[in-house]
Amino acid sequence: MFTHIWKKEIQGELYTWKSMLWLVIASLLFSFTSYLLLTNKELSLLDQTELLWLLGKIIVGVALLILTIDASSIINVEFERETAESLFLSPVSLRDFILGKLLASITLWAAVFLVSIPYIIVTSAGSHLAWAFIGYIALLGMLGVVGFVFLIFGISLLYRSSKNTITTSLIILLAFATPALFTSALKNDVVSQVFSKINPIDNIFNSLDNVLVDYKISVIENWQFLLPLVIFCAITFLFLFLSAKRFTQQGIIRND
Repeated sequence: MFTHIWKKEIQGELYTWKSMLWLVIASLLFSFTSYLLLTNKELSLLDQTELLWLLGKIIVGVALLILTIDASSIINVEFERETAESLFLSPVSLRDFILGKLLASITLWAAVFLVSIPYIIVTSAGSHLAWAFIGYIALLGMLGVVGFVFLIFGISLLYRSSKNTITTSLIILLAFATPALFTSALKNDVVSQVFSKINPIDNIFNSLDNVLVDYKISVIENWQFLLPLVIFCAITFLFLFLSAKRFTQQGIIRND
């Protein structure tokens, strides 16, 4: 039954003007960034690989922001429209419900990723890094998106409110993203270094730097960044599992 939920979300989310607006905004941001990277005199002094790294950070950052906002409402909308009760009275399990919503979020990520491909190809022309750039954006973006969506879905099942969920989710995203923007010179203390090792966004940016700037393209050469991302997905999945278990115990209509 999860395919029914997935198709329903695709029809209700991706085929509306709101979703198309997200993709248009993403395209405009990628266009503006690519234009600056290729034409700005100061930025043109940077090595091409560093320009690609900056574009990669923009792509992943925009995707995570869009998915955070979308995932914060994709489950809660069922409670706010009071359609959750009738939905679960049909032959739809909570597992199918969550899986269908997850696939819808991944589909949105795939759409944003496809929009970014032309910009990746244009900016990486002559560097022989286009395919590596595309591959690692797909891999790192997928791990980051899945981990954050697991986390946001768990929060949604606890709050059952889009307003509270999106506020909490954006704070968490900001908490991860802000330290990741700091240069390595500002991460010379033990606390900053430890947080950098476990920070999923930091690991995404560091892996892109490893691939695009240091030319370490193989997965083995990036295992120190990919492993924390996999662990992050496992931890957030566990959180989602526990939230779903608590949701099942409380029932659809919660008596707070």
